[in-house]
Amino acid sequence: MRKQAGGALLVVLLVVVALGAVVIGSYITNFNYGNRVERQIEATHTDNRNVLAQYSTRIMEMAQVPDMYKEDVMEIYEGALTGRYGDNGSQAMFQFLQEQNPQIDASLYTNIQQSMEAGRNKFENSQTRLIDLKRGYETRLGSFYSGFWLGVAGYPRIDLNDFNIVVNDYSNEAFESGIDNGLTID
Repeated sequence: MRKQAGGALLVVLLVVVALGAVVIGSYITNFNYGNRVERQIEATHTDNRNVLAQYSTRIMEMAQVPDMYKEDVMEIYEGALTGRYGDNGSQAMFQFLQEQNPQIDASLYTNIQQSMEAGRNKFENSQTRLIDLKRGYETRLGSFYSGFWLGVAGYPRIDLNDFNIVVNDYSNEAFESGIDNGLTID
């Protein structure tokens, strides 16, 4: 009888130890998950700010180039016309000229458009990453098992509403009214 009681006690002890290991393991796993995801959400939100700042600064800097280019072209035109006709303009009664005026390079505007599109695409990807991180975290928080353990570990520790994506007035109005009137370019 003593062997049976000792064997049963050993089985009970092993079950308790195994359950304790599962409980501790679940707590640690979910604690680490909550910490990792919250740091990823914060980092992705910061990256969103960085992407938007870099993109907008680049476009603002590039937009200055056409003004500088315009001034340079005006200088070249003035120099060409003054050299061709003199300070007082052409005084000739008849004049046969073949004009060769400087050409304006439209590639500046194409470069700005390409940079705007690339910047917007990068920003969209960064925003989508933030949406996906929040969705995954909120799913785990709302799940029975992992949500319980995340709650026990004190998560969420950040307010997920502080990490929203950036939208424009047009999209806000469309979602509030339920009507998408399309974009109009003035």
